[in-house]
Amino acid sequence: MPDEAPKLPRLPLPLRKQKALKAAWKPLLANWALPGAGYWMIGQKGRAKAIFGIFVGFTVIGFLQMKLGAGDGPVGGVFTPALDPFQWMPTLGAAATAGIGPIYGLFAAMFGGASAEPVRNLTQEYGASYVMVAGLLNWLCCFDIFDRVTGRWVWRLPKDEQEALAAKAEEVSQS
Repeated sequence: MPDEAPKLPRLPLPLRKQKALKAAWKPLLANWALPGAGYWMIGQKGRAKAIFGIFVGFTVIGFLQMKLGAGDGPVGGVFTPALDPFQWMPTLGAAATAGIGPIYGLFAAMFGGASAEPVRNLTQEYGASYVMVAGLLNWLCCFDIFDRVTGRWVWRLPKDEQEALAAKAEEVSQS
């Protein structure tokens, strides 16, 4: 009889469809509203503190650069959706910046919209870029939280790390 390959323990399959949405919607909404809160809810406190600190730093720097960089000149910089007529570039910029959560409304009212003039100095442009990067980082964190809550993050690991996790899970279940 030929030698059989050792049977490797299997990892659990990730959640799908409605089960995935039901498990992930609260941490996702919390993380969008306050960056880092979603990680806090799923028990990753160190990551939550780091993301919150980066978010606060970027938004404060962005706010100060857009507010103080204007001097007595025009205030502007934050993208708002341009829907009539549709313009895809400002709308994509607005979607990226909207990742900062509910304070996007405040930033859009102060530094964006139809009343804002085009930015004429680099200080304001850098400030708007800081705020947009904070929004994009938060969107990426939302994707990561979804993967972690649903169990999909394991499948992003290299094969040897997946096998080590599966073996560890098998040892825990047997003891």
